[in-house]
Amino acid sequence: FIAILHASLEHVRDNGDERYLFLRTILEVLHSRGFLNDSASSAAPLSGEEEQLLFHCVTGLRHVILFRWDSFHSSLRTCVRDFLLNVGLGLSFIDSGVGPSGVVCLPRTVAMACLSGAASLWKRGWVAGNDSDGVQESEEQSYVEKMTRNAIPHMQRIGKGEDLFVYLNSLLLAPFEEAMQQHQQQQLIYQKRYIGTMSASFLSLLVGEFTGGNSSARYNLPVEFHRSCHRVFENGNHGDQSGLDATLHLSMTALSSLVGYVLNNTSSNTLQDQSLMEFGTCIINVTFDVLSWEFGAGSNKWDFSSGANVSAKDSGRGGVLLRPPQKWREVLIRPDFLGAVFHVYTAVRIGVAGGNSLDSTVMQKRGRMSHQLRQLLLQLASIAQGPIFTDQNERGAYAGFLLDGCLNVLETVLTEQQQHQDQLTADSMIWECRSTEIVDLVTMLSRITSNFRTKLLSQLATFQRFLSALCAIGKWLLESSVTECHQAGGDFGSMEGADWKNDAIAQILQCSEAMAGDYWLAGGSDSQEAKAACESLAVSLAPLYGVHCACRVRMASLEE
Repeated sequence: FIAILHASLEHVRDNGDERYLFLRTILEVLHSRGFLNDSASSAAPLSGEEEQLLFHCVTGLRHVILFRWDSFHSSLRTCVRDFLLNVGLGLSFIDSGVGPSGVVCLPRTVAMACLSGAASLWKRGWVAGNDSDGVQESEEQSYVEKMTRNAIPHMQRIGKGEDLFVYLNSLLLAPFEEAMQQHQQQQLIYQKRYIGTMSASFLSLLVGEFTGGNSSARYNLPVEFHRSCHRVFENGNHGDQSGLDATLHLSMTALSSLVGYVLNNTSSNTLQDQSLMEFGTCIINVTFDVLSWEFGAGSNKWDFSSGANVSAKDSGRGGVLLRPPQKWREVLIRPDFLGAVFHVYTAVRIGVAGGNSLDSTVMQKRGRMSHQLRQLLLQLASIAQGPIFTDQNERGAYAGFLLDGCLNVLETVLTEQQQHQDQLTADSMIWECRSTEIVDLVTMLSRITSNFRTKLLSQLATFQRFLSALCAIGKWLLESSVTECHQAGGDFGSMEGADWKNDAIAQILQCSEAMAGDYWLAGGSDSQEAKAACESLAVSLAPLYGVHCACRVRMASLEE
């Protein structure tokens, strides 16, 4: 049956779906299951076959409209775009008046397919002139459009890109506004968070469409179309605000609201709320995607056919520095906000003492949000020198906040390791969270070193603390590796923590080499600052090098 279904759907897609079967099927299935009603309490779960059917119909509908763009009137294209967005966000079946009863949501595969289709249609008509009417609206198109609009009477209709960002901003901030009102029903807050989560997911998909991550064949258009869309989304068009700037503003505003909410509600119940963890993770993902934007699509650096940036791919992920424009300065260069993000991370991360009392699902979601926070902080640590900083003093203060926050967490990890070593080895999930955390933290230290350089870091009050922490974590990793190797009888294949420890040690060594080999020191500078930095490095890192050599020799002898 499944094979016949796929073949039939493929046949309809390849023949252009002249009878609008994809859209009709979507409307029929969603209506029969109650997903197009004003109340979510009447919705019923989809069967596995219905989920597959909806997924393929949504992707088929997107394919047909993109390939036969000029065959459809602009009003029908806009109607389908808004319909897919409303269904994907959950607005077609979640109403503000729903009571505390359980809410049945669309499967994530179907919801994300709808949002992906809406994002593709938004991109296709983003550049001025691409959304003009190719044909006069036929009677059948008018009927299908009317049928679609009647399916969701309260469907949000969005005109231009500016209206889209204003609307999404309201959806992203609504959960925090509702949560502050104690008289609001908890179920309503969960629903707002679900819609906010899907709104953030849509923003990530929208940014992904404009980065060139999809092949030209998907749009049936040349590469120049993607370059044009990338340029207009980055720079704006005829004085309009760029979509990239608007997305950054949305994501940072939502992230600020998330930070404020978590810091004001640090109770265990709040941090065990799965809906909040999912919502927060998606907000962080959007910010991460925006900061990953590669500026300058017109320089032929992009390979849209493979969906990758060639320069970033060739240079390797570990050494990429970000060079955001000066206009992002007010949003990104905020040391107080950096400190607040580290406080949120400290609250969300899974501590050893309280980790055993957490539900496995909650632990997984908090672990994922913690990881995304670390990746975001790693990006912020990668902002290179440029016009975004007014002077070196400001850049030094920025580096100081990053270094302080990272060292606070790293020292907490070392303290937990000393006090709760038995719990760490007994609980595999906590140990897994701890291992990824350590690798991310030492990677952040390595990035800070390579980005801000020894001359600037040595002027910070925390420089000696930085060297001491680097030496302490390195010694612990090396000595624990020797112990584990001894217990395994020299069999490296049976050492469970060998891989992540080797990764962390490699980052620590890279960080040490970057400081010791800095041109400011290697060039033979006679300044007192350079001499003091050399002395600090020699005193702090020499013991680490000795331990490294001794441990490697010991592990090699055990292997033999």
